[in-house]
Amino acid sequence: MGADVVSRFYDSMGNTLDYVYELDGDLLTIWAGAKGGPAYFRGSLSDDGRMLDGAWVYPGEGGYASTMTRR
Repeated sequence: MGADVVSRFYDSMGNTLDYVYELDGDLLTIWAGAKGGPAYFRGSLSDDGRMLDGAWVYPGEGGYASTMTRR
């Protein structure tokens, strides 16, 4: 297994947001911050790879559902 896939986002307020990605079969996990941290997205890819359905989870029972569709 290789190095982690990471990204960094800079917003207009000067914040820097780091993400770490992991794909295990059809399950995608994206950590906001460090891998294994309490804020993350977890979702499953459809069989045809066109849809990703999951949810963001935040500490304190926050979060939201998310469905993404490739066009």
